[in-house]
Amino acid sequence: MPLTSGNRIVLGDINGQLQPVFTKLSNLHAKNSFAFAIVTGNLFSEDNDAVSDLLANKIAVPLPTYFTVGTTPLPARIIEKIEKDEEICPNLHFLGKRSTTKTSEGIKIVTLGGQLDDKIVGLSKEQHLPYHTVSDAKALHGSHTADILLTTTWPSLIRTGSKVPLPDGITDVEGQDHIADLSATLKPRYHFSVSPEFFFEREPFFHKPTPDAPEFRPLTRFISLAAHGNPSKQKALYAFSLQASVDPAAPLPPGATASPFYSRPNTKKRPTLDADSYSRYGGHDRNGHRHKRGNGGFRGERRAPGPDQCFFCLSNPTLATHLISSIGDDAYLTIAKGPLTTSDTYSSSGVEFPAHALIVPLTHSATIAQMPDEDGSREKTFAEMNRFKEALQSMISKGSANKLGAVTYEISKGNGVHTHWQFVPMPDETIRKGLVEAAFRVEAENHSYPAFEVRDPGVGQNDGDFFRAWIWTPPSEDNSEGSTKCITMPFDSQIRFNLQFGRVVLAKLLGLEGRVKWQDCAQTEDEEKKDIESFKAAFKEFDFTL
Repeated sequence: MPLTSGNRIVLGDINGQLQPVFTKLSNLHAKNSFAFAIVTGNLFSEDNDAVSDLLANKIAVPLPTYFTVGTTPLPARIIEKIEKDEEICPNLHFLGKRSTTKTSEGIKIVTLGGQLDDKIVGLSKEQHLPYHTVSDAKALHGSHTADILLTTTWPSLIRTGSKVPLPDGITDVEGQDHIADLSATLKPRYHFSVSPEFFFEREPFFHKPTPDAPEFRPLTRFISLAAHGNPSKQKALYAFSLQASVDPAAPLPPGATASPFYSRPNTKKRPTLDADSYSRYGGHDRNGHRHKRGNGGFRGERRAPGPDQCFFCLSNPTLATHLISSIGDDAYLTIAKGPLTTSDTYSSSGVEFPAHALIVPLTHSATIAQMPDEDGSREKTFAEMNRFKEALQSMISKGSANKLGAVTYEISKGNGVHTHWQFVPMPDETIRKGLVEAAFRVEAENHSYPAFEVRDPGVGQNDGDFFRAWIWTPPSEDNSEGSTKCITMPFDSQIRFNLQFGRVVLAKLLGLEGRVKWQDCAQTEDEEKKDIESFKAAFKEFDFTL
């Protein structure tokens, strides 16, 4: 369904004043016919009578209303409803603390609720507690764009270049760099936040044009709402409209300024996702993504999936984040779901956990070569992925006393979805005898694929589609540093390439043909958590992200 024009309304902290606020909203809705409402900040205060009345449908929510986590935890009974995937009450939808949502009318809302807890490493596990991490913010960079961005905290530098004064008695508001990076990356049309004591609306600001659209400067409006019932009677409601499309030739509004985030480092423009490429992407499911129907609700119809549904994007709210080991600046490391090797495969060599790992770029792109490269991010991503690969090799080398080498392989396919590398340990003897390289070449011949070449295409900028495998031999008496041989098979669109090719080759070499399909190797979440804890303990010494 296309994006439609119309009025929307956003509300500041409600703090449990459900009956009076929704009564007021109902009166406003009767006069203005809002498409939906958004609560940025705290909808609830505690698990009290107001929650009971809401759950008993004694409080009417007059129109589709979305909410997230603010500065207080959600009530236990609300969490229970959400975790059971049950309706809280008609018209009330939980966006999640870290989420990307598209409404039924096509509006994309990106949410990062809660306040920063810098003591937590990696992604936060709780969706209902009022804190988030820098990694949570980084994960949302993969959403590329947003019509609306909701954050509990302000971005740093937001008042730079602004002439809008703060109210008397308010000297400044502490903003945060990771929120500024997120806003600069997504370039939302509206960025809403909260400031309980006052209302603040900055002048609209424009972002730099891109090579793809040199005449278009995306515009963002930052608005922070006061809490309902605040003693100064500052504005706690804000009505706004979104046009069906953005006119790139439209003049900038009076008073607009340049983006205050120009000086922010590491902001990246993300590529869009090709819907057709996802339909060709095999070997992974998308279970767990919720669709809701109804006016203003989640879309029930099939649509082009975005990073919130991608199997490898950290912005996917259903991603198995408990499998993630480390998150860097440009890539992250996770152990494989349904791993080829198990905790028993190499236990005799001293590696008592599945060391089958994935190295995944944060940028959502079918290949490394297709990543935007305005700030050198292509080479930076490739370098960090190699750094993860080398760290894994060091871990395996030490853990096995050099009895194990490894194979890292990649499918670089222009109509893929999200490129990644798979790392699998291999017995040192198998590698030194040349059996790994021979196995890849024989399997290619069996499929009538092109022959392997001994070369490394790097980021693959001019190489088209290819399969690449790095075969690493661990250190020995003759070679104290070990060695790597890269073999690459180029192929074109006429080749129906088997996406399980690498796993098939290694499964045959290891006598694990029954584990070719990851779906056949599923583990319980408790088993996965046990494996990741063992993996993290072994990798900690080599983890450069800590």
